[in-house]
Amino acid sequence: MSEQSEYVDRARTLIMDTLNQELAVVRLELEARVSEHFYVGHASNIDPHHVTTALRELKSDNLIQRVTAPSRGGHQIETIQPANRMNRSTAIDRAAARKRALYAKYTGWAQGTVRHPQGLIGPAGERAVRSAILAASALQPLAPGFGEVSTVLGVQLSGPVDSAGFLVPQIAGIPQAPVTAIFEVKNIRGWIYPQSPELFQVLSKAVELQTAHPNLPIVPILVCRRAHETTFWMAKQLGFIVIAMERQYAGTAMTDEEVIDVRNGLDFNDLHRGTGPSLRVQERLQGPISQNCAEIAETWRGTSTGLGHYFAALKGKQRSPQRAHLMHQLRAASTKRGDRGGW
Repeated sequence: MSEQSEYVDRARTLIMDTLNQELAVVRLELEARVSEHFYVGHASNIDPHHVTTALRELKSDNLIQRVTAPSRGGHQIETIQPANRMNRSTAIDRAAARKRALYAKYTGWAQGTVRHPQGLIGPAGERAVRSAILAASALQPLAPGFGEVSTVLGVQLSGPVDSAGFLVPQIAGIPQAPVTAIFEVKNIRGWIYPQSPELFQVLSKAVELQTAHPNLPIVPILVCRRAHETTFWMAKQLGFIVIAMERQYAGTAMTDEEVIDVRNGLDFNDLHRGTGPSLRVQERLQGPISQNCAEIAETWRGTSTGLGHYFAALKGKQRSPQRAHLMHQLRAASTKRGDRGGW
């Protein structure tokens, strides 16, 4: 049995065990329960892409069903349920209604409402990162409080970046040329993979900046809740930075009880009320990023010139054969120039 098959088989077993216990789950809850726990006797956890494959197989085998129904607020929400409903139909329906209600509440925080059109979770993540940058005292801000900026180094970007500033590396105590760092914050539940469009949103803006200033050191930085290990490999090879906060800040507009209810009910164990600062971001900025930013910027300069033409097309969220083909081309071009690949 291949390693991939072993992971998928483990995922199938854990999914069915979870469904027999919970009776109904939403997709992101299932990823949290299966992919974000340590299982005794195994060297590594089961990543979300294995969960995706396992779900596809279980659906094909008629062992699970996907049921979409409205929550109390009117949101159409899909739950994953066991196909075998014998002697538990009422319990499954009640569990599904409960999960839809919890997920509708979370979705309101994440995607926005009439009262909070930008949502609560996204802005909370941005504030957690900005306060961490301030606490790190490693950058000079481009805007007061490291706020959102649309123009960097005189370049009007295609969209604003969440924060930007200047790092001044030192060699033997001697200040070197400042490195321009641009930040995008994606405080989302889903893991960031090498093909994730959220990643290419910051990379495409960094290409715009590097193209206008080919001789200046520039480093794009993506901050997210979680990233797959292959994304970190990609970052090292292409010359950008990914910081996984491993904590999802929800803001302060809700009560502690509401957050605990959603966290426990959907197993979103890293969901917390508040706005930071993110200690992970602070530690990375005070340590390896400040020490290695010039080297990273030099790698990024080569990437921007040689591979950057792929990035703008990959920032869209559509799934298509063309997008998959572009990712294949990007990986091939990266390998051709001597990168180790693996992402």
